[in-house]
Amino acid sequence: MKPVGQLQYFRSEVDGRFHPCAVCATDTTDDPKPLILEVSPGALGNLAGAVSQTEEIAGIAARHGHACVVLRPTGRGSGSVYQNYGEVDVLEAIAHVASHYAIDRDRITITGSSMGGAAVWYLISHYPDLFAGAAPFCGYCDYRLWEKPGGLTFHLHEWEAPSWRSRSAAFLVENLEHTPVWMVHGEWDRAVGGGVPVEHSRQMARLMDEKRYSYRYTEVPRTGHGCRVAEVWEKVLLWLLEQKKRRHPDHVSLASYDLRHNRSCWVTIEQFAHYGERGVVDAGLTRDDRAAVRTEGVRTFSLGPIEGRAVVEVSVDGQGLGEVDLSRAQTFQRGEGDVWRADPFGLTKEKRPCSSGPIGDLFYDGVILVPGTAGSEEETFFTSWAARDAKGYYRSRNGGVHRGGIMGDNGVDLPIVNDIDLQEDALAQNNLLLYGTHASNSILARFEEALPLAFNGTTLRLSGRTYIAKRAAVFAIFPHPENSNRYVAVHGGVTPDAICWGSHLDMNLLPDYLVYSEGEVLDWGFWGNDWKSQE
Repeated sequence: MKPVGQLQYFRSEVDGRFHPCAVCATDTTDDPKPLILEVSPGALGNLAGAVSQTEEIAGIAARHGHACVVLRPTGRGSGSVYQNYGEVDVLEAIAHVASHYAIDRDRITITGSSMGGAAVWYLISHYPDLFAGAAPFCGYCDYRLWEKPGGLTFHLHEWEAPSWRSRSAAFLVENLEHTPVWMVHGEWDRAVGGGVPVEHSRQMARLMDEKRYSYRYTEVPRTGHGCRVAEVWEKVLLWLLEQKKRRHPDHVSLASYDLRHNRSCWVTIEQFAHYGERGVVDAGLTRDDRAAVRTEGVRTFSLGPIEGRAVVEVSVDGQGLGEVDLSRAQTFQRGEGDVWRADPFGLTKEKRPCSSGPIGDLFYDGVILVPGTAGSEEETFFTSWAARDAKGYYRSRNGGVHRGGIMGDNGVDLPIVNDIDLQEDALAQNNLLLYGTHASNSILARFEEALPLAFNGTTLRLSGRTYIAKRAAVFAIFPHPENSNRYVAVHGGVTPDAICWGSHLDMNLLPDYLVYSEGEVLDWGFWGNDWKSQE
């Protein structure tokens, strides 16, 4: 019997709303089954087509005698690249399916084409211990490969480069050590229309080959962007069904640029030495219960728990730390003189996972745009206008995360609530993006003593630095003063209209702070672990 798919809905913890996903199972027995995710674009705009896609994949598996469940999340929009809210959608959809079907957690695999191929590269490089195998078809994975005369196919500001590096699998190849990949690309695919240059896959094949990681590469001859030909497609799907995750490898290499994506197997990056730059922890276990760790750009990290291991002799960057019990998580931190030590360090008031920025980190949890209405009529006009524009601009451009030269979009509806109308529970439980100053936004005034920010005439003060300009304005992120698991971001300026010049900022690509005056950027950067300016 041909497997029949269906549209299902799950309630998101982000906004409390129900969101769709397409699901098809070869059977509904209690035997744990592989889960295949298909993340190509367009599911939200064609839900019936999304269901048909899951039926096709499940049908191929069933014809060859394999049981499985197939899931196609929407990613919150056709151009989300399954990032930020899009990746939350993927994780919540997996949790939903696993609560209704018998899923083998060690046999979750993923495939997708074009933007979906890019999503595959992103997800496997940012969640290295989740997927047992991956098959990106004509996917892109390196922002540098979108060249055209005069630059890239999308305009890149210097402050956006750290975000692009953090999103590109080419800079995170270490994370693919335990995720076999079968990549497929057309020989003649180039950046024409919606095409993706074949060099994306060729480069990843070279990088994985250099590290001796498990991969296959099929380059379909005399073919452009339509490389998902039937004979290759079926072979790839059957290969995905064979993959199984190794949960406790003896060697783990983890690379990251942010603390949102900071874990692989038994290794966790807790803090960076310098934000906006890459951090690496490379850890290996030997049979004689030794653990050798090498770090790069990391201040704090954790090891464990490791199944089957107890007391292990640990060395970090050549420094012996003695015996450590890795049957439970242990934290290590570099202190004065570059000396490492093990201790349960308290990071509550410092940067830590999910409370570290940058501004794009707002868009994983609920965000409320809060224009100030406590000031003059002119101030209220501009804060309200800026909030409305930001809502539409974030949706039409997916916060700036483009697909090569094609603008991304999403189905995210950021709520706008005036400062005087914001309820206490909403204030405490959400990330807040405040528009205005302490004089024009009553919520910002409430947080005045907690945030290192001041406006006075033509002077703007931010974390001990002073900026003087006719229309000085700032966009910055801080820990939420009343909820340590949330953020407060501020977009305000020394004149009512100063923030208008920042209306075209791509919020997903911003650093921790950006200071500007009209068309001139005065400063930008990332806070250190103490949420103050870092050198």
